[in-house]
Amino acid sequence: NLPIPEVPSFINDLGLEIKEPGPDVLHPYCNIAPISPLFLHSILAQQSVPMAVVNRKPNGLFGHYDVMNPQDQAWLSAFENARKSIFIQTPDFNAKPAVKGVVEACKRGVEVKLWLCYGYNFQKEELPFQGGTNVKVVRGMYKKLIKEGKGSEKNLVVCWHTPKGVGKPQERENHCHIKFMMVDEEVCIFGSGNMDVQSWFHSSEVNVMVDNQFAANEWMDAFLTN
Repeated sequence: NLPIPEVPSFINDLGLEIKEPGPDVLHPYCNIAPISPLFLHSILAQQSVPMAVVNRKPNGLFGHYDVMNPQDQAWLSAFENARKSIFIQTPDFNAKPAVKGVVEACKRGVEVKLWLCYGYNFQKEELPFQGGTNVKVVRGMYKKLIKEGKGSEKNLVVCWHTPKGVGKPQERENHCHIKFMMVDEEVCIFGSGNMDVQSWFHSSEVNVMVDNQFAANEWMDAFLTN
């Protein structure tokens, strides 16, 4: 049923027990450091690294079949070749190739972590041929994995994006528009492409793929901090 967890109490700097974070208290799930919108990479992450631009041209044709483009092929390869872990942050997650990629990776024993928006674009995503809402898609993936009966559902971890200072995910505000994929803590793909029907099959998108474990870990640290 994917219930939203209750925010546990915690002790602030004044020794007071806090049940629900107020405007002057940071969310206990988050790193307590201030938001850091800018940061400098370490020397290791600043070295020359393999990099490729993986875009897609717009396609106005009806149907969800056009995956023969650099963006989609990069994503498909990332799903298929992941050995240990996959991390994805995206506003919408409902494209069938992405859903299949996650499910198959979990079956192989790959740990998949999704950071998604709760309620973002829910009215548009419920329209015909748009793939469905994040909640609907997540429930479907868990059902498939549980039905298999091999315990692979434990490899899928879904988190609803919650900004600092906010007690729980909100349907109509405080959403995040980051589009980022990291595979095996080394290869990253990020840019304008969502993991939804429009970005996979129709929209014009611009992305870059970087192969560098140091940069990948520092980007992940930035996400966790903020």
